[in-house]
Amino acid sequence: MKKITEAYIQRLPKAEIHIHLEGSVTPEALLRLGKKHKTELAGMNPEQIREEFFEYRDFYDFLETYKLVCRHLQSAEDYLDTLRDLGRYFQRENILYAEVIFTPSIPWKFGRDGAEILGAILEESAKLEESRGVRIRWILDCVRQFGREVAERTAELAWQSRAQGVVGVGLGGDEKAVPLSEYEEVFNWVRAHELFVHVHAGEIGEPSEIWDALQILGANRIGHGIQASRDSKLMGYLRDHAIGLDICLTSNAKTKAWPLISEHPFPLLFERGVPVTLNTDDPGLFEVDLGTEYKKAVDAFELQEDDLHRIILQGIRSSFLPHDEKMSLMQLFRDKIQANGE
Repeated sequence: MKKITEAYIQRLPKAEIHIHLEGSVTPEALLRLGKKHKTELAGMNPEQIREEFFEYRDFYDFLETYKLVCRHLQSAEDYLDTLRDLGRYFQRENILYAEVIFTPSIPWKFGRDGAEILGAILEESAKLEESRGVRIRWILDCVRQFGREVAERTAELAWQSRAQGVVGVGLGGDEKAVPLSEYEEVFNWVRAHELFVHVHAGEIGEPSEIWDALQILGANRIGHGIQASRDSKLMGYLRDHAIGLDICLTSNAKTKAWPLISEHPFPLLFERGVPVTLNTDDPGLFEVDLGTEYKKAVDAFELQEDDLHRIILQGIRSSFLPHDEKMSLMQLFRDKIQANGE
C-alpha cells in the first residue's frame, strides 16, 4: 500500500467550495484589526487571542467568536485585506478553484454598506484570479436569525452581481433557530433567477433539516450535512440526485458537531456514493488548511490515491460553474493529477 505523504497532497490541484471569507481571519489578523480600530483586543497578543477566543466549547461558543470577528471587519479595506490573505492561502495550498461565502447582511447589521463592500471584494477577486491563478466564485449567505426581509435583499444583491462572479445564494447561521419554511418564497425567487442554492443543514440539526433544505428550498448543495449518515433513505437520495455535501472535518471536531474525526461519518457517506468534498469552512477560526484536512482524512479513513483524486474532482463536479466551464476545469485537474503521479 503506497503511503500518501503531505508533499504529495501539497502538489495536487485542489478545489475548496465551502469557505467563509469572514471565517478566514486568523488570530494574528484579528489582532491587527483590534489595533487598527482600537478595540478591547488591541492590548493582547496572538496567543492570548487564540486561547481566549479560538477554542470552542460548542457550536454556539464558536458563533460568539464569529461575531467578534465580524465586529472587527469595519470597512471595505478590512474585507479586502482578508481576501488578500485568503489569496495567499489559496496559492500556498495549490487551490485552483474556490467558492467563497460572504454574508452582506453582517455589515448591514452594523450599519455598513454591504453592497459597496461586495463590489470591492468582487473587483479584488478578479485581480486575484489574474495574479494568482485561482478561479473564485461567490455565494452570498443569508443568516437564518436575521429574517426574511434581509434574505430578500441578499438575494437581489446576488442577482445584480452575477456577472461579477456571484453564482449562488446560501442560508447559514443557527439551523435550529428558524424553520426553513420561513425562507421558501425567497429561495423560490433565487431559483427562478437561475442562481444556485446552498444551505447549511444537518451540521448540528437533525436529518430532517437536510430534507427540508432539499424539499422546501430546493438546495443544490448542502453545507456540512453530516447528519445524513443517520438516514439511509436520505443518503440514497443525495447519491441518486448528485447533491453534494461540503464536509469539514476539523470544523466539526472543533465545534463539537462531531467531536472525534476518527468516528466521523465521512467514510460511510463516501462508501454509500454520496458526493462528498473536503473543505476547511473557516480556516482562520479553526486554524487549519486544506492540505491538512486531506491528510487527516487519509490517515483516519485509510484513503488510497484513487479515493483522494475522486474527492478532489468531486469539488469541481459539485461546483456551481456552468457545464462547459466545469468540464474544462475537470480536465485541467485530471491532467495535473496525472502529472503529479509521474
